[in-house]
Amino acid sequence: MHSTPAVAPDPHLDRRGRARAILAGSVPNLAQWFNLYVYAIFAPYFRTEFFDAQSPDSLIYVYALFAVTFVVRPVGSWLFGKLADTRGRMAALVAAVALMSAGSLALAVAPTERAIGGWAAVILVVVSIVQGIAAGGEYAAATVLLSESGTRGHRGFFASFQGATIVGGLVLAQGSLLVLLLVGDRAAVSEWGWRAAFVVGGLAGLASLWWARGLRHQGSTARAATPTAPSTMGELLRSYWRPLVWVMLLTAGGSAAFYTATVTVPSLFRETAFGAGGAPAELAVTGVVFVAFVVLMLLQPLGGALSDRIGRKPLLIAFGAIGVLGAGLLVSTAARETTPPAVFGILVLSFAVLTCYLSVNGISKAEVFPAHIRALGVGLGYAVANSLFGGTAPLIYHATAGGVGFLVYLTVLLGVTLVAALAMRGGVATALDASGGRA
Repeated sequence: MHSTPAVAPDPHLDRRGRARAILAGSVPNLAQWFNLYVYAIFAPYFRTEFFDAQSPDSLIYVYALFAVTFVVRPVGSWLFGKLADTRGRMAALVAAVALMSAGSLALAVAPTERAIGGWAAVILVVVSIVQGIAAGGEYAAATVLLSESGTRGHRGFFASFQGATIVGGLVLAQGSLLVLLLVGDRAAVSEWGWRAAFVVGGLAGLASLWWARGLRHQGSTARAATPTAPSTMGELLRSYWRPLVWVMLLTAGGSAAFYTATVTVPSLFRETAFGAGGAPAELAVTGVVFVAFVVLMLLQPLGGALSDRIGRKPLLIAFGAIGVLGAGLLVSTAARETTPPAVFGILVLSFAVLTCYLSVNGISKAEVFPAHIRALGVGLGYAVANSLFGGTAPLIYHATAGGVGFLVYLTVLLGVTLVAALAMRGGVATALDASGGRA
């Protein structure tokens, strides 16, 4: 194992500087995930614009392309991870968000299947690949930047803002859908509403970069004082394969559960409500889902702060154990429940469990890699597992019609994450402590 390079302390990075570092990482991160979730949440509405409206499999196709964004994430984690480890965390974050925003703006003006036939799907494929690469790079940059910005005893709280802004992207995307359903209807969202959402997402991404431009040289993005060679894939696989594998195992069930709970289950609630009570019922459930997402967002700093007191390991174990026991019940209930109070209660309960993973998974991964290879290790481990098990969850659910096979699949992955949590070392100094907390 390579020794962790020394880090030049920044005497000017006081409490105010650390708060600015949180904002520097969080605001672009919020815009990035808003763009990604606009696709996920609006997919059931724009699917007929890119594929044959008469095809019964159009929803499967559009979620298959959502899965493509995850398949290419390892490429983004490699490209942007190296950039973050050599040029700075913020430089990588800016580049990734700019790429994601460009993809959203391209989709906003893309011609439909009725205008150019199958080429519409080709455009959707290309944009999905570009945005997948951007998402793979952004995760590592934001995770490491926020993890390194905190001080010992408070790093969980600082790092949890990544989870909060990931969910914040969901809140904005769900809020956009709610507004569009209030001013129009399902047909209007399918015809033009999704384009408006992509325009807002793309412009929000670019605006976040403009806002953060003055924060790019804060101390949280400083590089190691001792010169080191650029991180390489060979070094990662040769010298740090154990923490890399551990990150993959931890991510497998957590990622699958996250996209099931935040994409598949809310979509099921909306579709079930629409089938039972039409547009008014769909609108009511959409509002309930929006409020539940706000609750999930607010829970993240609480989970991070709790982990600073009791450790990351107890929270991750609780997530894995409860998930193994209750994931199947959550999915099966979503396919038949339509009462707004019940929907809200079910979502908040499941989101409380999800917080035990989401609020601490980033810091837990950052703590096992030394500074000079941290972004590459965190990004690649996350991206590989996320591409295999996270973004594919909605596709697998719809391809299996939500049958027993999907429930077994999800439960097994949660079991894998539980095993990884049990194997985690807890209550000891981490690589972040050894490196002074910043790369």
